[in-house]
Amino acid sequence: MSLEDIPADFATYFGINETTAQLILSLCVICTILFPVMYLSRGRNALTIWLITTFIGECIVLGLGWLPFWIMVMTIAITVLAIAVIGSKAIGG
Repeated sequence: MSLEDIPADFATYFGINETTAQLILSLCVICTILFPVMYLSRGRNALTIWLITTFIGECIVLGLGWLPFWIMVMTIAITVLAIAVIGSKAIGG
């Protein structure tokens, strides 16, 4: 069994859609990476470290073929939008 087959086996075992299995497994991998890093970096540039770690986790599961590409694009778009809103409030007052 290869890493690419794990979502299909997970979906078969639980009787769910393969896309749902991919999303669940992707979330597990991202959280496994993210939670210890967030615990260790609390208070010291936590948001920046959270963003970097989330993108690294998404790149890992995207490379494994578990995460659809559009989810990574949406995460980047939401992050850019949030940074733009915070930046416009900081500049505009």
